[in-house]
Amino acid sequence: MKDKILADNQKHQLFNKGDTLFLAVSGGPDSLALLHFFASIQTSWDLTLYTLTVDHQLREQDSFEDALFVKKQSESLGIPCQIGRVDVKQYQKEQQVGTQAAARALRYQFFQKKMKDTPQAKLVLAHHQDDLVESLVMQFIKGVRPTGMPIKRRFGEQVIIRPFLCLTKDELWQYLNDLQMTPRIDQSNEDIKYTRNRVRQKIIPLLKEENPNLQNGLSRLHEQLEEEDQFLNRLAKEKLDEIATFQKENLTFSLKAFKEFSLPLQRRAFHLILNYLDYEKSIDKDYFQGFKEWIESGQPNGQFVIMDRLTFIKAYDQCYIQKGKHVASSYDYQLSLDETITLPNGWLMYLSEVAQSDPGNQDSLICDKHHITLPITVRSRKNGDRIQPLGMKGHQKIKDIFINEKIPQYLRDEWPIIVNGDGEIIWIPYICKSHLVKDSGKQNIKITIDINN
Repeated sequence: MKDKILADNQKHQLFNKGDTLFLAVSGGPDSLALLHFFASIQTSWDLTLYTLTVDHQLREQDSFEDALFVKKQSESLGIPCQIGRVDVKQYQKEQQVGTQAAARALRYQFFQKKMKDTPQAKLVLAHHQDDLVESLVMQFIKGVRPTGMPIKRRFGEQVIIRPFLCLTKDELWQYLNDLQMTPRIDQSNEDIKYTRNRVRQKIIPLLKEENPNLQNGLSRLHEQLEEEDQFLNRLAKEKLDEIATFQKENLTFSLKAFKEFSLPLQRRAFHLILNYLDYEKSIDKDYFQGFKEWIESGQPNGQFVIMDRLTFIKAYDQCYIQKGKHVASSYDYQLSLDETITLPNGWLMYLSEVAQSDPGNQDSLICDKHHITLPITVRSRKNGDRIQPLGMKGHQKIKDIFINEKIPQYLRDEWPIIVNGDGEIIWIPYICKSHLVKDSGKQNIKITIDINN
């Protein structure tokens, strides 16, 4: 078994000498084998090892005893162990998800928390070939892309590796028998109310009757698909990088340029976007077709929401994507002299006195303070808002100005409107200044906005 794992590792470069590895261990046969295997090569590979285990508090005393078993096994091998306790039932209520999804989400949150101070570390999972086949069959049943289980993938700023995908469950049991080790058994793994258990116990045996070599065949298919995925994803990423602006919690891209991609690259780019925002693995339905129909619709503005967790916002040629459901926030702030305020969209506004005698640039407004009634108010727009633009005799609706300037719908409700003490709009930053700012004197006020903070 050791030779098989190391040969596969040489092929895929999963772990290297001198690595720091966090082993996810539940106490079951697979992860117990993982713990003992890496303990056996720790010295020769100069590895720094830690064990992470989670008590999901679902099986009363049993789950707690599982965690204690893992801690005892780890420490007997000289490997530090940390136990996490999570409230799966509470998370289910809050997020409206199933037991397995809730347990997985909380487990990975715990892993990330414990690994955050070790940026080069890798999280090692004990998934094996049988798990891979189950995942592929489940994905076929759901009608989503058959990605199986990647042998290596990004995990926040770190990496997850699965060095046991080259092994069957029977091989792991044989390894434990040779060590005379008895693992903990989670009885919920036999409960067919869970999809994976039904697939394992009822569907895969039928498939193996048709093809006794099913496991090897699907494993080879998975490896081929993964190689093709890597190539096509690189190509899609290159194309996406050309049209998208990436930020920490969101991204924006050109819809016109996106539509010029071939359909397979559009699909790949869509999933790369989900992956970039850390949602690819937590969304178990393929939303691409709905997204495709949405961007092809004739509406210049609109939203496409995935499970209230990701919002795609269309604004003419631009598509803006943010985490969560987009909710416009109204606001109303009084801006005092030498004060800086932060708006809900992150923009900064500052009021000061200056001696300049010009109307300012796009990001500032300068006017004679004797011509402006104080105090200055910064607020979101209201129905019926109007401004008399500099150089015009009549008023214009703010709504019409936004439309003419093609300001995206999702930005309009958060765009700052600058109002004087008489309630008259004197400035729409970057767009329009009022007739009241045509003169400046020796005593001027300056309102500055900063969107690059």
